[in-house]
Amino acid sequence: MSKIAIAGLQLEAINGNNLDSMESEIDDLAKRFPWVDMVLLPELNALGTGQKAAQPMPGPFEARFSKIARRNGIWLIPGSIVEKQAGKLYNTTPVINPDGEVIARYRKQFPWCPYEKNMTAGSEFVVFEVPGVGKFGISICYDMWFPETLRTLTCMGAEVILHPSLTSTIDRNAEHAIVQASAAMFQCYFFDVNVAGPLGVGQSIIAGPGGELIYKADKGREIIPLKLDLEYVRDVRAAGWNNLGQPLKSFRDSNVRFPPYSEGYTSEYLESLGPLQIPESYRRNK
Repeated sequence: MSKIAIAGLQLEAINGNNLDSMESEIDDLAKRFPWVDMVLLPELNALGTGQKAAQPMPGPFEARFSKIARRNGIWLIPGSIVEKQAGKLYNTTPVINPDGEVIARYRKQFPWCPYEKNMTAGSEFVVFEVPGVGKFGISICYDMWFPETLRTLTCMGAEVILHPSLTSTIDRNAEHAIVQASAAMFQCYFFDVNVAGPLGVGQSIIAGPGGELIYKADKGREIIPLKLDLEYVRDVRAAGWNNLGQPLKSFRDSNVRFPPYSEGYTSEYLESLGPLQIPESYRRNK
């Protein structure tokens, strides 16, 4: 078996507690579409961006969604919350299996600096297996702007990238381009689910291993149930999309060594760009 039904929940959210509405939406989805195997929700959908709502993992957030997953018999990636551990803050999403067990936790590796302040970057990659179906990798929002993160997940065997996101800015079209290009480069399904208003701009997007657009949502609340066949990914990786490029094999077989990844490498140009900080007003600089 290589097929799996995944539903993205692009939900309206406030910068506060959205737990009750999320639970209701998941339960309603499971009743309406009982064939759905996995549910993916957006980044920071549950408790918003406020860091005062941070909690440990394991903790109340995970416990609540573990019950929801077990009650409905689904794989559940309930988006992320601000996790507090050992005095540090992380942007973390758990992976919960149909028995309600947390089998993995992924901490966002690239907080949206300089705007996402006081957050610690994660360092561990997460790929998990759905028995009899295939392998899934977790990426959160700004992580995908750094293709090295997605290449690593791909090299670990990920055939689907699950990507909870919270984008409220005017660069959403750029993110659509990144999703489709990444799906093509890494020959995978890319399932991106963004928060709807007022917290985010919605426009979730799902792309296939040829970079093809499978679905793009509008800005409001949407329920996005899709059946994916991972055998398609395997065929594309084996022979190329429509028997064309095979970039994963070409990367594997290449002898190129990229200087920026060499130990001790420095770049005068990158250093010349200055510090990572919020830009100042043009008017006030006059």
